[in-house]
Amino acid sequence: MLYVGHNHSGFSSNIYLTKDYQPMPRPSLGGDAAEKEQVAWIEDWMSDGKKVYNNCIACHQASGLGIPGQFPPLVGSEWVDGGTKRLGAIMLHGINGPLKVGGQTYNQLMPPWNNLSDEKLAQVVTYVRRSFGSLPEGEDGIVTTEMMKAARDEFGAHTGPYTEAELLAIPADANLSGAKV
Repeated sequence: MLYVGHNHSGFSSNIYLTKDYQPMPRPSLGGDAAEKEQVAWIEDWMSDGKKVYNNCIACHQASGLGIPGQFPPLVGSEWVDGGTKRLGAIMLHGINGPLKVGGQTYNQLMPPWNNLSDEKLAQVVTYVRRSFGSLPEGEDGIVTTEMMKAARDEFGAHTGPYTEAELLAIPADANLSGAKV
C-alpha cells in the first residue's frame, strides 16, 4: 500500500505529458468533416422508396413506362399525378378490372400492398410521385408515414381491390390527411 500511495501520481494522466508533447492528429475517416456532405433525408426516403419499388418493376418497369398493352405506365399517369388519396387507396387495396390510363384501357389485376408498413408505403408512393409524376408547381410530392396511416384508417373498411369507378369517385386532386413534412 505504501508503494502505491507513494508512486501513484494521484492517478493523473498528466504523468504521460511533457512540456514538448504534441498529440498526433486524429486519423482521417474518409475526408474532412467540411468536405463531407450529409445526405438530405429526402434522398434517403427516395432511396428506400426505390428499393420498395423493385417489387413493381416486373409490371411497371424500372422506367415507369409499363409494358404497352399489358401493364400501365406510371409516367404521365393521371393516377400518379394530382392528389395522393387515389394512389394511397390503390396501394392499400390494389385494382381489378379495366382501368384507363393515358387514354388506353388496361385490364390487369394489381395486387394490394397493404402488407407493407405505413413507412414503406409512404416511401414508395413518394418515389413514384417524384420520379414518374408531373407534380403541380410548388408540390413536393412527399407522402409521410402519418398520411399512409390516415389512408389505412380511411380505406380500411374497403374489401377487395378497387374498380375504376370506385377510384373515380375519389376526387382527382384529393390529398391524404395526416402530418406533412
